[in-house]
Amino acid sequence: MLIAKNAEEAIRLVNGESLYLEDNTFYWILTKTKQLVRVLKPRNKEEIQQILLKGNFPERHVTEIFSKNLKKTEALKFALSQNDNKGLLLSGRAGVGKTFASIYKIAKLLQEYRITSPLYISLQDFDVKTEQNYQRLNNHDCFLIDDLNTNLNNWEKKFASQVIYHASKKPKYLFVTTNASIKDLFTFLEEEPLISRLLEMCELKELKETKDYRLVKRR
Repeated sequence: MLIAKNAEEAIRLVNGESLYLEDNTFYWILTKTKQLVRVLKPRNKEEIQQILLKGNFPERHVTEIFSKNLKKTEALKFALSQNDNKGLLLSGRAGVGKTFASIYKIAKLLQEYRITSPLYISLQDFDVKTEQNYQRLNNHDCFLIDDLNTNLNNWEKKFASQVIYHASKKPKYLFVTTNASIKDLFTFLEEEPLISRLLEMCELKELKETKDYRLVKRR
């Protein structure tokens, strides 16, 4: 799939001439062999925000990812340094930007059409006993499991495991945040196949930063 940010790049990608048409979604390029080729534009800000909100992502983060004054936290720097073929597993203290960095990376995947329907799963306020939660996984191609911590009850842990296995089998993108160390998280999960799938699908990072950015914003 060809994606171009502007008409000049679109023409270069298809080795076309200067003749092109443009609509909200595509550049239509007339090539030197007189073929008409369409090249995708990246998704725009409004469309990305709409998709994220539909997937239950926190509104404050959805708004902040397009801020011109982004704080380049350790978590965000790591997310931006990784390729787009894998998700992330970010470990660190509360407030260091794990969730925001994951959502920013997911927005980038949306922009480039690598995913179409991400889902945010907060294990702190998610009703894991509802059968509908298992069924709806099929409707999404990317998951952010937020707060996969070692204090989860058996139902919450079981659902998180189900999401990981589901993402691995399809395969789909997976993002995970945890306040636990990676070693403690893997000890908590116990199942070796589950840990193996996380290692396969995610780039792992234990964040050393200790600054709580949520407290900074309140001042």
